[in-house]
Amino acid sequence: MLRSLFILSIFLPGFYAALRSRYFALLMYLWFALFRPQDWIWVDITSLRLSMVLGLVLLVPAVIAGRFPNVTHPLSQGMLAFVAATILSQLTAVRPDLGWPWVDFTIRLVLTCMLLVTLSSERIRLVGVVGVIACSLGFHASKAGLAYALGGGTRFADGLSGAFIDNNGYALGTVMIIPLLLVTGQNIEALYAGRWLPWLKRGLMLSLPLCVLAVVGTYSRGGFVALACSTLVFIVLQRRRIPALTGLSAVLALGALFVPVPQSYLDRLETIRTYDEIGEDSALSRPHFWRVGIQMGLEHPLGVGLRQYEQAYDEFDTSYGRFGEKRSVHSSHVQVFAELGIIGATIWVGLFAYATVVCLRVRRQSMDPSQPPERRHFLFTMANALLTSMAGFVSGGAFLALALNDLTWLTFGLIAALDRVSRQQPETAAAPVGARPAPLAFRAVQSFAAAREVRR
Repeated sequence: MLRSLFILSIFLPGFYAALRSRYFALLMYLWFALFRPQDWIWVDITSLRLSMVLGLVLLVPAVIAGRFPNVTHPLSQGMLAFVAATILSQLTAVRPDLGWPWVDFTIRLVLTCMLLVTLSSERIRLVGVVGVIACSLGFHASKAGLAYALGGGTRFADGLSGAFIDNNGYALGTVMIIPLLLVTGQNIEALYAGRWLPWLKRGLMLSLPLCVLAVVGTYSRGGFVALACSTLVFIVLQRRRIPALTGLSAVLALGALFVPVPQSYLDRLETIRTYDEIGEDSALSRPHFWRVGIQMGLEHPLGVGLRQYEQAYDEFDTSYGRFGEKRSVHSSHVQVFAELGIIGATIWVGLFAYATVVCLRVRRQSMDPSQPPERRHFLFTMANALLTSMAGFVSGGAFLALALNDLTWLTFGLIAALDRVSRQQPETAAAPVGARPAPLAFRAVQSFAAAREVRR
């Protein structure tokens, strides 16, 4: 009952706001897609098809009002090119009937990302979108991290529904949203007005160590690699690297003293280095799956079809079934090469390369002393967060077939939006950012709190 009331307290005012604003329609669509309330409450609401309803509320009025998905930014064009590669792969697909639903999914995902670029046209809006994306998954991850700490090292064998359904995907998704939670906390007070915002910022900062504990609780080796790589990238990106490294070391030392880390988890991490000595099939099989995927891409320049590696695996398996039948490729990057061929893989690499260039360019803009300090802070922290999130996926995604996960493609949209915002003229001093009113949903919360104080 409490879960249902919690969801209704978000959905009802959010849906009302979505009917009045395309921006809030985007926020509600992202929240529903990532938080997945239909899987969290005990009541079956799948028959209501609320995701489709929110999608229509987002898209149809936006098109009528002339707010079309952005197609001018190079990242938007790269995402469209990727969609074209998925359609081309159907020409040589092993099972075209299985590929078309995933092509449809990719089109809808890319369309959402391009609308995100259009609607996140200001700093205040971009932080709001990042916050909704991060908190939608961060809520679940923080709850899991708290359960891990209170349970003395609880292990999570399953993840969330959707792209992050197993423990490995759950770990990777959590690593990707950690820097997004941080950057939301770093910017929310400067962009929104409200006495309750400091408490929200504290909550966001508290969620960071809980998310790290959630990653540990998955026992995912790929998640550990992603966490380590993203942490290293984050430290390198800081202006003061030594203090950042010292602070992180202190936090890790305190965590080692007070947070339970089961020996079984440490033993599992040890197998990253010794898998060939102990003959662990789980690790030994991955290089074989990658070789099979590379062979698929070489023999089928257009690929074997989106999400059809498993269907083609037995034909290309040179181990004669040692590792089973219709196995997963266990790598997002090899997955794209095998399923979409050389064209798709080139676009895939190009998207990450250009997104990295954009973030580095925005970082350079943040060094310009002629810009207002709050704008420089926003550009610097947002670029760092998106670079760190991408680094987590590039490293951790090398061990998981998650090329079509929502977060990665939304990250491309966020970077394109950040690029457009960074090219705008700085706000004038006559309208300080900190004095701007909060959006409708935030003002509703403030009004409710004020009404309670009056009644008291």
